[in-house]
Amino acid sequence: LLREVKYLQLLELKVPERASALYAKVDTYRTQTGNLELTVNMYNDVLATLLPVEKPLLADRIQSMLDALAPGLDALKWNADNINPFISKAMKIVTEVDELVKKMKENVKKMHEIMEKWNKPLYERKNKALPAEDVEQTHQALVGPRLEDIRNNGKEIHRLMKDTQDNIKPDKKSPQWLSYQDYINGLIIDGITLGINGSMQYLRDQLSIQYNKQNGLQPIFDIKVNLQDREVEFDPTIESNSRENGIRDIINKIVTDFVSLAIMMPGRIDASQNPNNAANNGDYLVEIKDQFQLFGSINQITQGMNEIEDATAAFIHQYDDKKFLWEERLEVSF
Repeated sequence: LLREVKYLQLLELKVPERASALYAKVDTYRTQTGNLELTVNMYNDVLATLLPVEKPLLADRIQSMLDALAPGLDALKWNADNINPFISKAMKIVTEVDELVKKMKENVKKMHEIMEKWNKPLYERKNKALPAEDVEQTHQALVGPRLEDIRNNGKEIHRLMKDTQDNIKPDKKSPQWLSYQDYINGLIIDGITLGINGSMQYLRDQLSIQYNKQNGLQPIFDIKVNLQDREVEFDPTIESNSRENGIRDIINKIVTDFVSLAIMMPGRIDASQNPNNAANNGDYLVEIKDQFQLFGSINQITQGMNEIEDATAAFIHQYDDKKFLWEERLEVSF
């Protein structure tokens, strides 16, 4: 109708009096329509984007939206005198809920972005072979600051969780809030698992004989072959030894550093659920040890080390036919 009146006026044709009276309020109707569309879109977005674990936290606010919108669905007519107060009230309530939902989503998004940084391997391979002790020292110099960064990341995740809590103002003992804590807890466990596994997968490749040959990589370790007590030995040993300075010992220490990512969070998100259970309040190590994908990666690293031990043993055995040169005593042979 309003569009038709507009065209009639442009054509300088006579417009019925009632139509002219309606058109006189065209700006008002346009503003009302725009605000209603905005309110409806925000309402639909809220209901469409809320996860099942999030929706119960906002149940009272969702009901407030429904109550505020109900008059527009049940009682009010388009030309009622109290349309503007209805729109203002409904828009205010729906906007508050929409902003709260966006705050929750934004905080979770920031948590994901923080945890994505953990995917960068906690081990860095140099482009030349180094003595075993230098490899270990270089790794420690790298991993220390990285783990401290992860600890600070954990503090930021706690801050974001506190921000969500402050905005929602939930009953901290309610099933709804405890379920939401479990949800965030699960995200953190996934983030830690992916971070650890990323480092393990990287290390697995560095230990793979085939991977090294395909990529033409320099050795990681500079290892000597010595004659000790009439035995040909690697220095340091490839396998673990009592001094814990063998190549496998060093690799095991590096893997342990990867797993320590699980204890970098400054307390668990759900610590308040079990304040008297100290075993579950400190870190996520228990859950991480149950992650099957980490078992698989550790097994692959172990297989890589086994292949290296077999290959180095074969290297030594190629000189078996010359063992008499260092095994037999001169006074016996001559």
